[in-house]
Amino acid sequence: MSLNNVPAHEHLHIFGHKNPDTDSICSAIAYAHLKRELGFRGAKAYRLGEINKETDFALKHFGIKKPPILHDVRLKLRDLELYQPDTLKESEPVKKAWDMLISSDGSRIIPIVSESKAVKGILAMGDVTRIFMEVSDEDVVKRHEILYRNLVDILGGVHVGGEYKYEKLEGSLYVGTNFGEETVITDKDVVITGKVDNAWRLAYEYNFGCIILTNGVKPKGLEGAKCAVVCVDYSVFKAISLVSQAISVGSLMNVGNVVTFSENNYLDDVSDVMRVSKHRNFPVLDKTGALYGIVSRRHLMASGGKKVILIDHNERSQSVEGLEQAEIVEIIDHHRVADIQTESPLYIRSEPVGCTATIIARMYRENRVAIPKEIAGAMLSAILSDTLMFSSPTCTPSDKAAAEALATIAEVDIMDYGRAMFKAGTAVEKTSVEQMLAMDRKRFTFGKTTAYISQINTLDFAGIASRVDEIFRKMRAFYDKNPCDLVMLMITDIVAGGSEILAVGRAKDLLDTAFGMKISEDHIFLPGVVSRKKQIVPVLTQIATTGIREEEIC
Repeated sequence: MSLNNVPAHEHLHIFGHKNPDTDSICSAIAYAHLKRELGFRGAKAYRLGEINKETDFALKHFGIKKPPILHDVRLKLRDLELYQPDTLKESEPVKKAWDMLISSDGSRIIPIVSESKAVKGILAMGDVTRIFMEVSDEDVVKRHEILYRNLVDILGGVHVGGEYKYEKLEGSLYVGTNFGEETVITDKDVVITGKVDNAWRLAYEYNFGCIILTNGVKPKGLEGAKCAVVCVDYSVFKAISLVSQAISVGSLMNVGNVVTFSENNYLDDVSDVMRVSKHRNFPVLDKTGALYGIVSRRHLMASGGKKVILIDHNERSQSVEGLEQAEIVEIIDHHRVADIQTESPLYIRSEPVGCTATIIARMYRENRVAIPKEIAGAMLSAILSDTLMFSSPTCTPSDKAAAEALATIAEVDIMDYGRAMFKAGTAVEKTSVEQMLAMDRKRFTFGKTTAYISQINTLDFAGIASRVDEIFRKMRAFYDKNPCDLVMLMITDIVAGGSEILAVGRAKDLLDTAFGMKISEDHIFLPGVVSRKKQIVPVLTQIATTGIREEEIC
């Protein structure tokens, strides 16, 4: 079983539907494990909401951690392969910036950062090129900051004697003897000369801070000079041309108009800013404000959506936020085919069985992958939950056969474990009505009718029935706040093998035609009805689209 165009290391997001049930969670966990066993190291299970008591019991029983929650699958900047440029401190020379830019992996900017990696400014290729094309002169030290150590390093200088008292060039730069008798020379000034006799005279008659002697000459007798004496191999003119390369990047960097993004920004939210900006590259910061990487316009063209695999659902309304921006590569499901559309072909495994885990267990066998004990327990839990311990009309011989095989691997008795799981999952004494209504709520569209249908499987039918007035109040409140035509609750009595149907909304007339619940009524008990998927949704869909039940058509 292979995925086209999905590298083994690429992250695969595997998840079930919103308001997850046991099948949704456990099948995602089992399928992610299967994918990893088949070589897809980046396969990982997620959940789209809080797990219910039943699922919590199953995971804890088999020692499985619940998957991390996934809020959406829109691309964030942290999901991209951002450029990871070298950085510079403000004091470093522009020559170093040039060397970094010409060997960069694609980023055309250099972030200038503090010791904590906070971005102080940006140095772009154009800023560096402009300096390199600029002809250095005596005024370069007045226009830009130049650290003394950087100047000596750029010139490859060797100290002969003395020392410069300042960290950066504080005074003027002179060439030869281009200063008059009236010029006031201080120990902050620097002079470049190519003549030994000039160097002698300047060293002992004037108050220069540093003398740079060119042409590789290293004369004796200058070791005792009060000022710094530095010898370089370059000519006077070459030395002057190199001075600008010692300029500190901090004096060139852009500060005021730097556009930065957060690693948690969505790509589509920042793309408009990037497209209209004159810049092509932008720093991305982490939550502490430190540099995370560089995003460029190229990332807008090269970025594809997150790779996702849908488990136990195929309707957008039941899936994760931002699904339209993701690339769906697989669907493993046992429900009706609904409204998922994709731009390219994908692998779909949909079978008319009672549980998604039954399909996945078969896929383990087909691929000859051994099922670990805890994974077998997870899939068994999903099958027992979805088939109501084989009492649901959705249950097939395949579900029962898979459950028996998985129970052997998991080393549990099917009926004992199933009863314990349902007992843990149906205890409602500490559960609020809002939680009960939300724990397995799904949105459906029947023709022009939109309905929310929740289902509660319980061994304590009387305990829930005693709270029916509060349940109706919360259902009406949900109906008033959400755009829909019908809100329903199925309270499925596992012992009696039937469901109490509660309903509010303007589309209640569908239930009259479907199940004989009068318009004046708001609840009805349906013996033998335990499956929302097979006994409720298909009937309502038929009536909403044709106005009559299927039996009446016949």
